Amino acid sequence: MNESQTIIELISNLQIGSCAHAGRLALIPIMAPIEISSVASQPYLLYQQAHDAGLISIEEVSAAGIVGELQVANRGNQPVLLVEGEVLVGMKQTRVLNVTILVPSQSVLRVPVSCVESGRWESVSRKATGKAAIHLAPSVRAAKTMTVARSMRSARTFVSDQGEVWAGVDRVLDGNGADAPTRSYADLAAAGAPARGDITRSIQPAPGQVGLMLLVGRQVSCVDVFESPQVLGALWSGLLASYEAEVLAMEDRKGPAAGARAEGAAWDWFKSIARGSIGVGPEIGLGAHVTVVAHGVEAAALVNDGRVVHLSAFPGHTGVSSARFVRPARRRG
Repeated sequence: MNESQTIIELISNLQIGSCAHAGRLALIPIMAPIEISSVASQPYLLYQQAHDAGLISIEEVSAAGIVGELQVANRGNQPVLLVEGEVLVGMKQTRVLNVTILVPSQSVLRVPVSCVESGRWESVSRKATGKAAIHLAPSVRAAKTMTVARSMRSARTFVSDQGEVWAGVDRVLDGNGADAPTRSYADLAAAGAPARGDITRSIQPAPGQVGLMLLVGRQVSCVDVFESPQVLGALWSGLLASYEAEVLAMEDRKGPAAGARAEGAAWDWFKSIARGSIGVGPEIGLGAHVTVVAHGVEAAALVNDGRVVHLSAFPGHTGVSSARFVRPARRRG
């Protein structure tokens, strides 16, 4: 089965659960077939698990460093999953992963990243000290993911539009009232940051849930689907906190919430991925990096050994500029 067939089969088998509402947010659970949801564990570690066990290190590629690349060393006997949107702290500046990568056991890789701390280029640690508590906000992820997809299709690279990412980070930081002297996205969760967490505390994943679709008002913001409930559960709090940060950054926080009609239209939108045009990018780590373009939707997926490890999707009509992949400057505060 090729990557296209794998994605089509997954989407055709997924179902939706009962939608949960929190203000303008509508959270639609995505449920897996029984044979997937009953899997006891995934055949890899997540980044934070491997980091806590001392099995993985992420650091600058050299003493001088490169903004858009980091080096990953997996010393363990299992692959390690690095998920797009996870924010890595420490080193010369805070970074975010451009794509989801499955790092083979006993291997060293260079991985593509974007800077989410425009005011620092000074080492505070030799290695990443872990990940931030809040994933990158959906609108920033959308801009990054779509420009990375364009880069992948046109230049066979995983380069983002760094200017788009910085602009998105600034908007989210300012909208959340975060005190971020070096414009680090990680400061959203720093001491003294605006209180959040009501959504994370009140909404938990359902049994068999492998994904989540976020609607803000009546519009889809993003979708994340993982290959098992265990992976979604481990990433749950960081994802939901990023959704809340997204809404707090919006100018109009009191617009209409999604109704049943909007939820049905959103599910039809997601299912249209199965009819999209698929491209496969260059190899990095295990599996194939796939992009999908359909009407009004762009998706990215990591497919490995006949399984979709992670699929993310965003509206294709967002105001992302045409591909212009400039070298990220070392912006200083």
